[in-house]
Amino acid sequence: MEVSRIQNLGNRRSIYSPSLYSRQSFSYPLLSTLRSDCFEKSANVENINKNNRSVPLRSLSFLGGIQFMNYAFETKFNRTFFAKLLREGIPDAYSDIERLIPREELDAHKAMETFSKKSQYAIKHLKKYKDSMFPVEKEILTILENLSKRHPDMTLQELIKLRYPQEEQALINQQSEVLNKMNMMIRKLPKKEFLAMRNLIKGAFDKIFAQNPLPEERFGRKRFFKELEKIEISDKAFKDKLRKVAETLPQSSDSVNAFIIKYSQPYRLRYDYNKKEMIRLPRDSQEIGERLLEPSVATDDHIYPQVMFKKEQEAIQKGEASEADLSTLRVTTLTSSKTNMAKTDVPLDEFIEQSEYDIPRRIQHQIDRYIDICEKWLKQGKIEDANLLSDYIVVLKDEYSRRSKLVNVDISRLEAKLPQIKEAVQKHNEKLEQKLKRKQNKNKRDDKIAKNKMAGKEYLREALGLGLEDRKMQKHSPRYSG
Repeated sequence: MEVSRIQNLGNRRSIYSPSLYSRQSFSYPLLSTLRSDCFEKSANVENINKNNRSVPLRSLSFLGGIQFMNYAFETKFNRTFFAKLLREGIPDAYSDIERLIPREELDAHKAMETFSKKSQYAIKHLKKYKDSMFPVEKEILTILENLSKRHPDMTLQELIKLRYPQEEQALINQQSEVLNKMNMMIRKLPKKEFLAMRNLIKGAFDKIFAQNPLPEERFGRKRFFKELEKIEISDKAFKDKLRKVAETLPQSSDSVNAFIIKYSQPYRLRYDYNKKEMIRLPRDSQEIGERLLEPSVATDDHIYPQVMFKKEQEAIQKGEASEADLSTLRVTTLTSSKTNMAKTDVPLDEFIEQSEYDIPRRIQHQIDRYIDICEKWLKQGKIEDANLLSDYIVVLKDEYSRRSKLVNVDISRLEAKLPQIKEAVQKHNEKLEQKLKRKQNKNKRDDKIAKNKMAGKEYLREALGLGLEDRKMQKHSPRYSG
């Protein structure tokens, strides 16, 4: 059943697809009176769990309640549906990753602490995901593989520490290049602003060239940005240019050198809100293994940002827009954690223009994979799954058409299969109905037989003149007497 367009009918909803299915009405329990809170995702924060390890959490900002929130999409295309898809191997809609890693697989490795063991064992499991990794993570795994051949009994972190000296030198060169570029730029600033920036950059150089600094004494990219924001520069456009240059400072997500230096450290500092103090959390091999996989773990991204969706719903409630013009469904597509975080809350077309990937081509590639799976499930007799997936593909096409001018999804191959799918669904439903009728008839026959048996026993007791007491006495009387 298609859910691309839903019309409010009081406490009833009508689901309508003009091209595929006829109008069907069904009841919801007073959906029009429901409210739902809306939150905006912001930067990651970390919490400390009972094992003294940090767990990444998403910081949320409350945006207010939304009336008439529609849960038709989430109800129909639930977690079980997406889990089945991911087991088939789904490519990222926003990057070149060919197989997203299901969250359940990463959770299994966490529970078993797969990556805390000897490197030869840990790498054996990591290699299964090599084609699913982003370039930096893939290169780190290659380095670990080569080192493990010579030191199979070492852990992942012990292997990484072997590369520390040469990678630190390379990282210093990369950081110095960016800071020197900023040094040349700030010479145009007024003296007060120049001195403030010069002190910031000088302090950064001192930390970069320090000998074997502790983690809390090292140069920190995030801290550098915070200090940069505090400096008042009258020319806002010039400060934006400084920010863009500072953004090229290497970090563990885009630099092999930065990754190795970061995870070679003995511990990291995190603020404990319960103790109200900074605490040291040990870095270990399990963290490294999880970090290599985490960017490629599958997430569901809202094609249209939730912040903008909220404004649309408010416009519909005020009568400034109609549901016919705007989607009332919060449609999601499967993406990697890394690209989902990179997209943040910008419209799809804006993200496409900023991205290094050919996202329209990747979206079509993902749709084609969905159609392949739909055909596969149909051949395997998984009629209901195939039918549900075909509906999801059509919903995606409608949403992309509504939300993007750069994405034009072709589902002609699916449309050619739809008559076959509809016919298979009809036959499947007929078989289910026949099976249900047979079961009902069997239950009726069993009930009738049971009643007849009971009636026969009652008749026999009456014919023999046996009451309940006599029957009980006979049952327990000895077979032989005397």
